[in-house]
Amino acid sequence: MEDDYYSLLNLDRKCGEEEIKGAYRRQSRLFHPDRHCDANKESAELNFQKIKRAYEVLIDPQLRTIYDLYGVQGVESGQHLALYDMDRNKIKETFERIQRQKKEKEQEAATNPISHISVELDASGLCYSNRETYITELFNIPINSFVISQSVDAPLTESNRATVMCTAINNNDVATGLIQTHVRHTFSENTWLESGLTFGHGATVTLTGYRKLTKFLWSTFRSQCSRIEREYLQYSAGATLGCNIGDSTVIKAEISLDKTVKGVITKSWEKLRLYLSYQIGLENQVLSCQLIRPLKIGNPPDAQVECSAKYDLVEGIHIEYGASKQLTEYSRLAALVRIGYVSGVKLKLMLTRGQHSYRFDIMFSDVIEPVAVLYGTFIPVFVYSSLHWLVINPYLNKLKAEDIAAKSEELKTQLERAKEEAREAVTLMRPTYDRNVNVEQCKGGLVIVQAWYGVFGSANKLIDVTVPVQCLVSNSKLILPEHTKTGLVGFYDVSYGEDKQLAVKYRFRNIMHEVIIADGEPLKIPRQSHRIAQSASQSGS
Repeated sequence: MEDDYYSLLNLDRKCGEEEIKGAYRRQSRLFHPDRHCDANKESAELNFQKIKRAYEVLIDPQLRTIYDLYGVQGVESGQHLALYDMDRNKIKETFERIQRQKKEKEQEAATNPISHISVELDASGLCYSNRETYITELFNIPINSFVISQSVDAPLTESNRATVMCTAINNNDVATGLIQTHVRHTFSENTWLESGLTFGHGATVTLTGYRKLTKFLWSTFRSQCSRIEREYLQYSAGATLGCNIGDSTVIKAEISLDKTVKGVITKSWEKLRLYLSYQIGLENQVLSCQLIRPLKIGNPPDAQVECSAKYDLVEGIHIEYGASKQLTEYSRLAALVRIGYVSGVKLKLMLTRGQHSYRFDIMFSDVIEPVAVLYGTFIPVFVYSSLHWLVINPYLNKLKAEDIAAKSEELKTQLERAKEEAREAVTLMRPTYDRNVNVEQCKGGLVIVQAWYGVFGSANKLIDVTVPVQCLVSNSKLILPEHTKTGLVGFYDVSYGEDKQLAVKYRFRNIMHEVIIADGEPLKIPRQSHRIAQSASQSGS
């Protein structure tokens, strides 16, 4: 288990230079080998070196940035030397590029299969059926179209990749198929060119390219030539010029030979994303606006809600609203309700699992009906709730139990070592603990009566941390930042994967207080709200 440098010094991750220096002075005085007898000198030296290394990394802006990005392994490896002279933004940019390259190399090691299934159902009969025919309509929902595609993406050389995709389409009982091939040549990380050939309903040749012009500007182009049923050639082409303004704003202008021009603005804030586009052509104009609000709900805490409005000169106004939720590490479920004067009411359900996606479009009504809107809104809630309680939760609990069992066995030796190091650290803290308690008692300050850390309800998963917590008291105050307490000196992870808590009973101004917090919560004491009612009333009497 890697040391957490912030926890070792009891620092918040946003701490400044003076806070780092102050924390190091306090901890180094506590564990300096010269302050301990020969019997404890070796243990003191071990803890002192940990504290010193944490200070050396966090006080150096470059090393601290590398540690924040790479962890201890990044700092200790030779990789950080190439980044040392860069500023924070450059280090972050380089790190992200290295990660992308690493991921690309992993993907190049084997083919990358991608599949997509799309089904369109016509459930409009449900909205108009009576009670007697409802069940019959439910089991006789027709399929208007069905699309299934499978592609394989594989490297040919270091600079060339090939993709082959086969697609089968059934639209109103008319079956067709397509075979598409694409070859991409990468000249550099700023330039690539891709050519494609499609067979099926005629033949189509495409040529696509990308070029990064400056740090902020980039462009793409696409040209296409199709021969349909041996009758005539159809040609189209278009280009896009984009500008990245910082990390949160993108502006694009798209021009095509069919005499349409489209402008797009994408703006991201911490809690909101905006997509705005306007397309103008000879026969039509389209204005679109989309808002996306990311949310932290459930586990994993990755979800979002979105709503959009679209005005089409030909088709009128369309409104969409919906949500998506990360189910597991590799799976995501999304639902969107589309309402329009021409399109009626349609529900889109999308499930993504790794590189495979499944989409179901359900038509509830070809006109706007309140009952159809009700169906489209509540069916996704029912589907998600059913999946969540019947499939996802049991599956995640099983994976968590298996991971805990595997990790617990793997970390058993490390746990014993951490337990012994914590015991030795507590021994070293005893003299400081005694002095601290005496000082605080004399002035009626903050005295930790008892502190426990671990899994409450299980006696063998709790450790007494009274001594290390008291040693963190300074000027009758105790401040623990918002991070796991496992990394604090004198603490250790008593049970991997389980939710842990910290319980502190303390005396301040001769009045008893008590507080219990979750492992990752911050703690600031003393607080009036921690007073024990019985002690307070006795004190008043």
